[in-house]
Amino acid sequence: MGSRVNVAVRQGGDWTHCGSNGLGYSLGAYLALGPGPALAVVRSRSLPVWDRRQWQLESTCEGAALIDLDARDLLFFLDLGYEQRLAVLEAYGRTWAGWTVRWAYNGLADVTDALGVSRDVLQRDPWDGTDLFRWHRPGPDEELVLRQMITVGEVAYGLDHHAVDPWEIGPALLDQIGDLPRVTTLPEMPRAGLHLDPVARTAGVWSVAPVRNLTERFAGRWPGWTLEFWEDRYREHASRCAGVFEFPDPAVAVEESVHDLVENVLHHWLRAMPEFRQRWPAKEEADYDPYYGTRDAGLTIADLQRLCGALLGPDRDPVDVAARARKELRIT
Repeated sequence: MGSRVNVAVRQGGDWTHCGSNGLGYSLGAYLALGPGPALAVVRSRSLPVWDRRQWQLESTCEGAALIDLDARDLLFFLDLGYEQRLAVLEAYGRTWAGWTVRWAYNGLADVTDALGVSRDVLQRDPWDGTDLFRWHRPGPDEELVLRQMITVGEVAYGLDHHAVDPWEIGPALLDQIGDLPRVTTLPEMPRAGLHLDPVARTAGVWSVAPVRNLTERFAGRWPGWTLEFWEDRYREHASRCAGVFEFPDPAVAVEESVHDLVENVLHHWLRAMPEFRQRWPAKEEADYDPYYGTRDAGLTIADLQRLCGALLGPDRDPVDVAARARKELRIT
């Protein structure tokens, strides 16, 4: 299946990009250490690709980034939950110091728009479906794994991953949610929420998953309705439903998510440190670079220690990168 992404770099007014069918699982770790290391990977000729020039389908693209060296601006999105995303934004704010770090709420379209590329390359799926569940509608005995939520007035409903984005359906959505699981407590943060007021004909949406130009497309699906897009501001949603439910505090899980990010960075970068070049395969032993350009960054154990420390921030215990290297690579 792969994990599809696009990454673009703008420099000196010109830009290049690559499309990868396998980089999505790792893009967060490759971006995490800042512009220099990230560029070493992005410019590698060994990324898992079908066609470097290919733009991914918008509907299957799981991550994208525009590294704008001219504006010192990082625009990106990844396939992350709410807490993971907060951790990434916090940590990147330190390793991309002096840069603007922005979330691409529209997904890949934000990158192509920023580059002035026609949206035709996205091969965008139309919003013409009428069924909230196109492949499987969960039964009453199935456990709800909450991904999105809908509120109508003061009634809250939960959606799992089988549902399409509910704002794609239009007002016909109101006839399909009556038997959905009612939500009064939220054990975890959903990735998106939709609030509807049928009397006032207003809707509000927040999401950390790509909304694919919702603000432009909404009127075509919800004629006569008014939309507010709240980006990631879930408290706007909560304020419309005071007392019905309470979102969990995402900050509680951010601590674990920051540590998970550092673990992912070590997994992707540690074996590329030049101190361990004797363990690298000889060029004639491999048809491609299994380190995907991480060696080109020229980082040392000391560099990785410093950058992991920046990801963690000053108030968290540091990780001992040298000790991790000795343990994982069995070097004494």
